[in-house]
Amino acid sequence: MALFDDHAAGYDEWYATPMGSLVDRLEKQAVFDLLVPRPGMSVLDVGCGTGNYVLELAKQGLTVTGVDVSPAMLERARAKAAAGNLGVSLRLADAAALPFDDGSFDAVLSVTALEFVPDPALALREAYRVLKPGGRLVAGVIGRDGAWGVYYRERARRRSDSVFVHARLYTAAELRDMMPGSGVMVRAVLFVPPDFNLTRPEEALTLEREAVRAGRTDGGFLCAVAVKADETGMEGGG
Repeated sequence: MALFDDHAAGYDEWYATPMGSLVDRLEKQAVFDLLVPRPGMSVLDVGCGTGNYVLELAKQGLTVTGVDVSPAMLERARAKAAAGNLGVSLRLADAAALPFDDGSFDAVLSVTALEFVPDPALALREAYRVLKPGGRLVAGVIGRDGAWGVYYRERARRRSDSVFVHARLYTAAELRDMMPGSGVMVRAVLFVPPDFNLTRPEEALTLEREAVRAGRTDGGFLCAVAVKADETGMEGGG
């Protein structure tokens, strides 16, 4: 809680930079491709932070709930929601003990939060529990094996005040193994390295497309989806 309370005030500043904007674009595309959001869906964001995904999904007409352990992060999210006149529900809650009944949401997502959770497999089981049969659980994490994983580990080594001192990064195989349910699919994106010269943005996107087409799994961002079986044991569509 205190870890992210201390970083809440400046948390969103990076997204305004050219690299932050590109990373956000690539990660959101990966998450939404797997989540398949539709207006009217009820979605829970576990570890919602300052509301990056919560607010975007609300703009798309979804009914959105966000939970986080950091009061300061939630206050930032509430201020942004109010400024955008977006109706979202934001609650203080632990990912390991979600305050919702079984089968409460059409979809559940968690993006760059599992790295800081003591028991990520437990958090994913909780997310799966509150998911309706036929619904999608989408989890996004920072990839350990790529250039971004190296960057964040080095940042943690050099700066004791970095949140990444407390992070555990994952491989695609580790993320797949943690996901509950069957039919889990994992994709990797963000192959543009942290030091890429973004005065050539089209080259960055070309590099990204070629890496994805090649099926590489060492991306800076890993995204997994599982579809919860319905009462008949069949997985939902969508």
